[in-house]
Amino acid sequence: MTSASSIQPNPRPAAVRTGVRALGVILVGESWHGSGCTGLARGFRDLGHLVEQIGADRFFPGTDRSRIARGAVRALWPFCRVQFNRRILDAVRGRQPDVVVVCKGAHVTPATLAEVRRRGVWLCNFWPDVSMAGHSGVDERIFGYFNHVFTTKSFGVVDMEARLGLTDASFVPVGFDPRVHRPVHPRAAAPAAPVSFAGSWSPGKERWLAPLAAAIGPERLSVRGDRWRRARSAVVRRVIRGGPVYGDFYAELIAASRINLGLLSERVAGASSGDLVTARTVEIPACGGFLLHQRTAELADMFDEDREVACFGSPEELVEKVEYYLDHEAERQGIARAGHRRCLRDHAASQQARVIVEKFLAERARPEQPA
Repeated sequence: MTSASSIQPNPRPAAVRTGVRALGVILVGESWHGSGCTGLARGFRDLGHLVEQIGADRFFPGTDRSRIARGAVRALWPFCRVQFNRRILDAVRGRQPDVVVVCKGAHVTPATLAEVRRRGVWLCNFWPDVSMAGHSGVDERIFGYFNHVFTTKSFGVVDMEARLGLTDASFVPVGFDPRVHRPVHPRAAAPAAPVSFAGSWSPGKERWLAPLAAAIGPERLSVRGDRWRRARSAVVRRVIRGGPVYGDFYAELIAASRINLGLLSERVAGASSGDLVTARTVEIPACGGFLLHQRTAELADMFDEDREVACFGSPEELVEKVEYYLDHEAERQGIARAGHRRCLRDHAASQQARVIVEKFLAERARPEQPA
């Protein structure tokens, strides 16, 4: 396994080494350790840019699943929303940034973005989800204020134009945060099974897992994630080990598992396709884990099958590959090492930040259009 010391942040960021002027960047989105927004913020810093991150999760209190708790938190939302948007505008006025990046945009108001645009700040959205439909707290009117929208879904550009009429949109591949998704040494008591899946429930994922659980037995399969209480299969319910796992403990789960499954979300309302790759597609090999992934053409553009990742295309092939790689340790470890090297080379979050910076610089270099 690659040592954790091989993924230290570069002591001389790219902007310093190349003499490129550092940009002032404000990122708005979830700020917890392991969130995509936090990874993107660190990606900008790795390139030498100056970043302030404003975390929505610091303004909106979390809650348990009880109806009373959810109701109490929801009653506070209007006050929290005002404070959150006021903080965004205070940061824009005080920092005078070159770029504001809004990750998704829950609880951000159109009035806030209108004021950001009025101040001449280049404003973009970073959208990592399969669909733009049905996201709590996201007012779709905000998309009319962005100079550009970036989506990590290759089909998202077409979907955005069809749903919202957005024409200033482009695809940026998924990325990982080297400070989170890196090889770790799991504790002896780390809760894992030889085969693991970490991710939210969906009917399609349950259909993949049911025959696998039946074939290899519940003691060799572990499922962690949100909404798995909805699972109907009795054999799948027996392999559910708990709720979501994030950050460093997500990296530990990957390290403690011999095989990590890459199961994809199926098509949902507002999307023209189900997932073709997802964040875990790069996070698992970035952690040094062995990735056994649903076979897609997009995955084939990112990794070499049977050399950097392993793939399956049917429930029967999934069972066959799991049993094969559990019995072929050296081959499995060799694939995991090669996938890790590919991630370090091509898929860090700094690559996403670079795409955003290049788009900003290209837009700023355009000659002014006559009024």
